[in-house]
Amino acid sequence: MPEPGSFSRREFVATTGAAALASAIGGPAGAAPARRRYAMVGTGHRGSGMWGSEVLERHGDAVEFVGLCDINPLRAEAAKKLIGVSCPTFTDFDKMLDATRPEILAVTTVDSEHHRFIIKALERGIRVITEKPMVTDEGQCQAVIDAEKRTGNRITVAFNYRYSPKHSRVKELLAEGAIGKVTSVDFAWYLDVRHGADYFRRWHRLRARGGTLFVHKATHHFDLMNWWLDADPVTVYASGDLKRYGARGAFRHTNCRPCPHKANCEFHFDVTRDARLTALYSDCESADGYQRDGCVFKEDVDIFDTMSALVRYSSDVSMAYSVNAFMPFEGHRVAFNGEKGRLEMRDYERQPWPVERESEIELTRNFGKREVIHVPPGPGGHAGGDHGLHRAIFGAGEPPAHLRLPGSRAGALSCLTGIAARKSVAEKRSVNIADLVRF
Repeated sequence: MPEPGSFSRREFVATTGAAALASAIGGPAGAAPARRRYAMVGTGHRGSGMWGSEVLERHGDAVEFVGLCDINPLRAEAAKKLIGVSCPTFTDFDKMLDATRPEILAVTTVDSEHHRFIIKALERGIRVITEKPMVTDEGQCQAVIDAEKRTGNRITVAFNYRYSPKHSRVKELLAEGAIGKVTSVDFAWYLDVRHGADYFRRWHRLRARGGTLFVHKATHHFDLMNWWLDADPVTVYASGDLKRYGARGAFRHTNCRPCPHKANCEFHFDVTRDARLTALYSDCESADGYQRDGCVFKEDVDIFDTMSALVRYSSDVSMAYSVNAFMPFEGHRVAFNGEKGRLEMRDYERQPWPVERESEIELTRNFGKREVIHVPPGPGGHAGGDHGLHRAIFGAGEPPAHLRLPGSRAGALSCLTGIAARKSVAEKRSVNIADLVRF
């Protein structure tokens, strides 16, 4: 089944597997390749973890780390130790590319900078794997699309959620026609007072850096929906507000460690209890001043913590979507209403009560019975999604057609849904996706 992952609905079938890595970057097709020269820009928690130590652990036979780049030299060195590699570190991206000549680049920087590194790498013929969101505004999106057209090179967007078994099973059930033609979707995502709050103490609290949670977080959800429905978003109407964090707080400070209110603050976060975060951030503050334990009530917070959107798709399906960032539990609920029944998934990530299973999938057919489908999570982070994505990129063999690697079109359509939602809130009107970017 085709998926929205390339220009003009012609899916770019991103090469996958160890042998396919060779053909992706010019090696001999059909032969087991040598280890590919692999570099990373952005060495924070996500980069040094999922795209660093986890890649080395699982697929060290496929790649060789040749360079790490970060604007903070102390963090780059800390990440080098945490990953367990001996490659050089850089603060200048161009110098890293010149010195190390990578064949594959992982882009894991602050979201608003992704496009700069993607475009430079495309122009040098480097295979790019970028963390989501691909970009944070329509101008950046157009620049990446134009760079792909100009260079003839392609990127992979790291939509790991597609690769968790539970999400793949939903995709399969919809493709099989289990509920017939989908007519509408209800999709609610719940961020709890631990995870949700964390976005408001980090750089994500600034829309100039992360594009708001409509882009940074919801790009995962919008991509899932585009993929599940095998359709493109067409129009978006949204609302968003800041109801709990930022200026809504009764008191505030620069960050948690020296805060005089810590004894009375429900959101107090002791970063020193996490050795990894301390090594990557607190111990590196002298170089760039970035505080990983920033106050969730800082008055510069300019993103939303309460969001909803109505999205219309090319398949004539409408989705009612919401995300809230201060819930007492973490997880999501998605329900597909179809001409022949209803498919619903309730996902439990963290909650103050016991659950038998992380996910519950229910299929109820019209004039029929309710069927409960159990899908155990895969190993590793995001219920197996991280491992699955790594296998698709670095492992041997080809994945099923519906799990081929998503490219820039998938990255664009997920981002543009959030960008359109943000624009809709600001302008109080429905926004057409086609008005934002030329594919």
